[in-house]
Amino acid sequence: MTGATTLHVRSINHKTAPTAVRERAHLTEVRAAELMDALSAGSTGAGGGRGEPDCVSVIPVSTCNRTEIYLEVRVGADPDAILREALTAIGAEADLFFGEHALRLDNLDAIAHLFRLASGMESLMLGEPQITAQLKDAYRQARAHHEPGPGLLRAFQGAFRAGKRVRTETRISTGAVSVAFAAVELARKFFDRFSRHRAVLVGAGETGALAARHFLQHEIGQLTVVNRSFERAQALAATLREEQLRQLDEPDGDDTRRVDRALRARADRIVARPWEELGAAIAAADVVLTTTGATEPVIMPDMVHEAVRGRHGLPLFMLDIAVPRDVHPEVSKIGNVFVFGLEDLDEIVQGNLAARRNQIPHAERLIGEELDQFRQWLEDIDLRPTVAEFRAYLEDLKDKQVGFVRKKHSDEVADEVDKSLQQFIKKVLGRSMSTLRNSESREERQRHLETLRHLFSTDDRDPD
Repeated sequence: MTGATTLHVRSINHKTAPTAVRERAHLTEVRAAELMDALSAGSTGAGGGRGEPDCVSVIPVSTCNRTEIYLEVRVGADPDAILREALTAIGAEADLFFGEHALRLDNLDAIAHLFRLASGMESLMLGEPQITAQLKDAYRQARAHHEPGPGLLRAFQGAFRAGKRVRTETRISTGAVSVAFAAVELARKFFDRFSRHRAVLVGAGETGALAARHFLQHEIGQLTVVNRSFERAQALAATLREEQLRQLDEPDGDDTRRVDRALRARADRIVARPWEELGAAIAAADVVLTTTGATEPVIMPDMVHEAVRGRHGLPLFMLDIAVPRDVHPEVSKIGNVFVFGLEDLDEIVQGNLAARRNQIPHAERLIGEELDQFRQWLEDIDLRPTVAEFRAYLEDLKDKQVGFVRKKHSDEVADEVDKSLQQFIKKVLGRSMSTLRNSESREERQRHLETLRHLFSTDDRDPD
């Protein structure tokens, strides 16, 4: 596909396989490294005897929803045979990647899939941004082990560019599409400055932790975690504090004291309180988000009446995303207390999802433009070595001429000559590329290349 190599992907993902299969296919970071090592040192396959593996490079991508293995192999090599042998060698279930739950794409189809993946178009949650970071992590890990071949390098760089364009030029990633995020988004609409207000999270489970992160991401002034198990509330608060601290760069030099103060300030706004203090925590809050696993309401009218008594008319917003509900229905009748439930939030989520789906045609056009660029790069790949030599030849001539002018005239004159000759080289190269691309046949293109190579090869260059 790239002249000397071809590109492929073998995927187990949420569209093709149930959770149990995806779990079996998952590659830990260590296992992914073993796979890269195995392929790097692996079989010479169809190219046996050359002393080089037929697999040029590999980039495994493994998340909770997918395990995808991107391969660049030499022309004529069998990617499935190469991958099967390596997966077997590291003890992975090789058959999964070739069975009924596998997606197998080759050449431009594989690259189109990668571009769509980086754009959030293949995600369980349309437009979700986390996949970009996961792809970049996989890309960095692969580069740390074995530098990918030119095809995979170009493909991943193109995918990152496509993903960035889709997210910045469309609204496919905007609007909350999870209930936890929608609850926080709704809370933000109540206040002009979120950082001046306080939130209470009732329940320290997975959904509660997700909501807490959204609160902190949007700079809530203070977050209090209350849970029946105080130890679990403390553990979640500690985890959130550590995450906040990790988000700040390491201090250096004179900034140490300032950053230390910032770290303490960020950590201090996350606290845990025992269940017995739930009423007091509500009284001190502006927003209460509940997500416990209780089978009956845990926030009763008496508790809320007591909490609002000392608030001097300040409104209290309660977001109940628990099933069954955590907030007793009578609470919504209390003055200055506003209760929102799952039905309200689900309406927001569905509205945002519909808005994201409307962005799909625009996103597809952007991905198509990026694929066209990749396709052009592929079509020009045989030209590049010769054109690079031609460019080097012209650059060498230019430098000598500019050096000559610099000896005879001022630096300003030499700089102007340099600038003029750079424009000249650009036009000559552009015309050359255009002529080569417009060759009437592959044979004619090769003849043109041979002529150019013969005339301007570095091996035949004038020693002067």
